[in-house]
Amino acid sequence: MSLPASMRLVNTVVAVAAATLMGVTAVQAETPVRGGTLTVGFPSDSKTMNPMFSVQFTERQVLYLVYNTLTKLGPDFSINPELAERWDVEDGGKRIVFHLRKNVKFHDGTDFDAAAVKWNIDQRLDEQVGSPQRKQLLPVVDSVNVLDDHTVEFRLKGPFPALMGMLGQRVGLMVSPAAAEKYGEELASNPVGTGPFVFKEWVRGSHITVERNPDYWEEGLPYLDRIEFKDISGAVVGVQRLKTGEIDYAGQLSPNDVRAIEGSPGIVLHPIKVGRWYSVQWQWDVPPFDNPDLRKVIAHAIDRDHIVAITMAGKAATASGPTPPGLWWYDPGLEGYEHDLDKAKEYLEKAGYEPGTEIVLAAPGTGIYQKISQLVQEQLQAAGMTVRLEPMAQKGWYGKVVKRQVNFTPMRWTQRPDPDGLLYILFHTDGFANTTHYSNAEVDDLLNRARTMTDIPKRAALYSQAQRRIVEDLPYVPLFFAIEYGAIRDDVHGFEWIPDQIPRFRELWKSN
Repeated sequence: MSLPASMRLVNTVVAVAAATLMGVTAVQAETPVRGGTLTVGFPSDSKTMNPMFSVQFTERQVLYLVYNTLTKLGPDFSINPELAERWDVEDGGKRIVFHLRKNVKFHDGTDFDAAAVKWNIDQRLDEQVGSPQRKQLLPVVDSVNVLDDHTVEFRLKGPFPALMGMLGQRVGLMVSPAAAEKYGEELASNPVGTGPFVFKEWVRGSHITVERNPDYWEEGLPYLDRIEFKDISGAVVGVQRLKTGEIDYAGQLSPNDVRAIEGSPGIVLHPIKVGRWYSVQWQWDVPPFDNPDLRKVIAHAIDRDHIVAITMAGKAATASGPTPPGLWWYDPGLEGYEHDLDKAKEYLEKAGYEPGTEIVLAAPGTGIYQKISQLVQEQLQAAGMTVRLEPMAQKGWYGKVVKRQVNFTPMRWTQRPDPDGLLYILFHTDGFANTTHYSNAEVDDLLNRARTMTDIPKRAALYSQAQRRIVEDLPYVPLFFAIEYGAIRDDVHGFEWIPDQIPRFRELWKSN
């Protein structure tokens, strides 16, 4: 793989920082066994299996089985080959030539080639298609050109080191062009990729089933015959079914959730070392949260330590901003708003808040989101605010946030292999996931400049400035970086976390 020194430095520093943070899982000593069914329990919020339109968390667990990406994220956030077996970065980072694997076929028997890559990226860029990923790619990609059957050129509008990580995520999931033409909008329920598993069935509200791809290009994989995703209502049900053997895996488990299975025979816990960032957010440009004094009331009223004690058994690290320690863009000098009820009440008076004025706080689901909502309600009421909880089903909740039908709500995000992958999409005026409608010209400029650089110290300085201004402006109130677990039966082997916290089940195998 031919990379300029500056980009090699980017990958090396990211890998070292992430590896230092999370450690590396030991390689299984046993010889993998072929066969068997893996049963995964998850509270599904899936809407589509077309990766071009996917926004929900649970969809990606299935998408990474049916589809391959151009690049692949490692357990240390390193960028590795997948459908692109190597690449050359030229013209100061503005030209990337990908050399694709040969003899790879989509599940419908058509060839994966450079034309398919071009079609996939062009579709995402096409305004008429309406992919939510267009906002990610449009400022970056000028054109994608076929050089020959197995060589494709990306022409960029400027250097953009984060692209390689993006191509290992949803942006890089390669869809069969022939299947898209055949199914049209129904591709959402009939996904066709090159991945290790072939889509078989989706019974909404019940289960999703994928089966082994006998013609998979990666030698020896997959080991399992079938993976079945069963809808469950939440962590409590997941833990119960794991104990009875009804499912093999349950994820998104808090320290409180795993108390019932710690030390249980037949169950192995896999802690996540790069925790999800939990926060509360609002529509920054809509009353009453367009009032900076009211935002400060809430920031000072919230007791993060108490929330961590209740939701994470006191084990999680409180957050001053969106980046956890250990990543190279973390700013150790970043200070958030301390818990101070006296200051909260002072700002309440400055904000012109009328006593009895009701603020609605959405409480999605039945698990940690709901508990956070209840605790925030109590803490704001202690500062003199009137807060009404609005229970909301987890399924469809985030879609309502995107459509601005939900204003004040808890939220969580996972880290990306490059800071641009999270900070830009959440905090830039044009960020595709900027559901707070936060807009600050200074922050936009800092994020725009940082995303085109390959010099790590210079990028880190810009991201530090941006994060300090973001924390001051309060589109979100940071809460904590979660301690979470995946729990799996001990006859399942090969599980390994990627720091984006999307479980990859493609290399798992079962003994017996």
